[in-house]
Amino acid sequence: MSEHLSTPKNPDAFRRRGFSGERLIRYFFASNAGLTILIFVLIIAFLLKEGLGFFPSYKRELEIYRITGMEYVDISRNNLTSHEQLVSVLNRAYYAEINGQADRELQRTKESAAIYTAMDEFGAALRDQYFTAIDSNSQELAVAESIKQKYSTLMPLSVKNLPASPNLTREERQAIIDTMLTRSIEIEDTPDLVAVMASEYATARQKFAAPLTANRALIDEFDASAGELSKRVSEMTKKVILTKDALAKADIIERDRKTLLAAAASAKTLEERDRLTKDAEAAIAEVPDVAAPMAELMHARSECASIHQELAAKVQELSAKLAFSYQQPEAKKLSSVATRALPIYLSELQQAPQLLEKWDSHLPVNLSAAIRSFLTGKNWITGGEWQDFYGILPLLIGSLMIAVVALIIGIPAGVGAAIYTNQFASAREQKIIKPVIEFIQAIPSVVLGFIGIFVLGNALRELSTVEALSWFPGFPMEERLNIFTAGCLLALMSIPTIFSLSEDAINNVPSAYSEASEALGASKLQTTFKVVIPAAFSGILAAILLGFGRVIGETMVVLLVAGNRIKIPDFSSGIGAFFQPAHTMTGIIAQELGEVPIGSVHYRALFVVGIFLFTIVLCVNAIAHRYSNKMKH
Repeated sequence: MSEHLSTPKNPDAFRRRGFSGERLIRYFFASNAGLTILIFVLIIAFLLKEGLGFFPSYKRELEIYRITGMEYVDISRNNLTSHEQLVSVLNRAYYAEINGQADRELQRTKESAAIYTAMDEFGAALRDQYFTAIDSNSQELAVAESIKQKYSTLMPLSVKNLPASPNLTREERQAIIDTMLTRSIEIEDTPDLVAVMASEYATARQKFAAPLTANRALIDEFDASAGELSKRVSEMTKKVILTKDALAKADIIERDRKTLLAAAASAKTLEERDRLTKDAEAAIAEVPDVAAPMAELMHARSECASIHQELAAKVQELSAKLAFSYQQPEAKKLSSVATRALPIYLSELQQAPQLLEKWDSHLPVNLSAAIRSFLTGKNWITGGEWQDFYGILPLLIGSLMIAVVALIIGIPAGVGAAIYTNQFASAREQKIIKPVIEFIQAIPSVVLGFIGIFVLGNALRELSTVEALSWFPGFPMEERLNIFTAGCLLALMSIPTIFSLSEDAINNVPSAYSEASEALGASKLQTTFKVVIPAAFSGILAAILLGFGRVIGETMVVLLVAGNRIKIPDFSSGIGAFFQPAHTMTGIIAQELGEVPIGSVHYRALFVVGIFLFTIVLCVNAIAHRYSNKMKH
């Protein structure tokens, strides 16, 4: 029957025309391969089409940024922002010292308030019903009395799930509970004991703040020293925004005019073409005046430089005095940050007059400047009132740091498991180990993200607060969602890839190598690490590279767990930089692509990030393929 189906009635006629069953099958599979290649080419073409239009558009945005004077204003704005950040750090250190010394009173206040709040919220619904009833009319008084009795009956149940209070005595805790249980439904005041503890905390804060009066005065003086700069920046900002808005409006009108002309060129009828052409001619935008506002900015250039010089002199005078000596760990840490940042800020202030003097609005913005700004920019700022910046550097560094953590954990685990499974494990152990490790790949990444948020992140955060580990850089962690947490989860996701490919590489080493080594008297351990592993090294390296490709391209886990802070980590903290939040290239695409207008600069910037990511993964896979082929040879 199979011969009847596969053999035509006149096979010679088909053969004369070049047809055969074997050739048809070959054409079928070749067409599948060709379709795959075609889809791959179309994907690349789509990415390039949508992405490469970003750089000309971004170039125009940078041109507007310069010719409107926004770039000039940013010299002062950046210094003002640094000043405000330093004030914030100094204030946080000041209050951390006070709160640290008054920690016992603070905890007692929090715990007493937590007990009161829990019991108050337990009966809140009944209390609302009661007040509604008594406010209605006299007919509801019976209902109100019923609600009041129900309230008295149910309130003792609120005691079951009250929060712990280790800093309160048993008598104090019971006093708050008794007050709440005996309190009538009409009373909404805070219990006296809770108010007393809040008063004790306020008194303690005043007591511990008294020796720091000089510190407070210096911080306030430092804060006020930037008053003139703040006023000048505010004035300049209002002026340049008006110019920017006028230019942006003119650009939109010009873009619409070009769209109408393009539509007129492809119009099917003469009437439609004339109509579109007239609309395009009517849409010519008036060129905004940028010369007059720029002249006004440049006229006040020397005065702006003087403000920076005066502020620099004041900061230099205060910098030595601002090196406060605190006792509390958090206050010490924050004060140290401020002390390290002050010289940098002072240097920027001292350089500002020269930058203001050298700045020129007539300098051209080349396409290379847009490319360089994208590749080396440290800011990814979108949707702001000021200026959008598209710098991939913080996203790239975040992706690479998470990948480094994942590989540091995943390589020993994956390769080690492959070596043990292939070389030392019994057949029974292999039947258990291999399916379990490969099953990890079946876990959805979003599920791992949940585990990272609610289990791993909390566990690592609690571990970092242990007093014995306070010496470790980055401990205690500021955020439970950070680079290290994301890296741990991605390590788990990379282990099956590294394990499977490494095990295959070891398995492909000819058995003659092992037999020859053992025949010369080598032990199993010596044979494994001096013969088999070196022979399989190319394949293991390819497995590691493919694991890296798997990690760098992961989206959901990093979006949920990495913290999504678009900022280059503070490398001055050493290893502690790995415990800071970050954002990634995959995460920014997933987070923002669905919300941006199609065809906008922001939209195209995300496609360029995709092209950049695609190139990295393609290069990694190409290198891995090369080492894989080397292993085969």
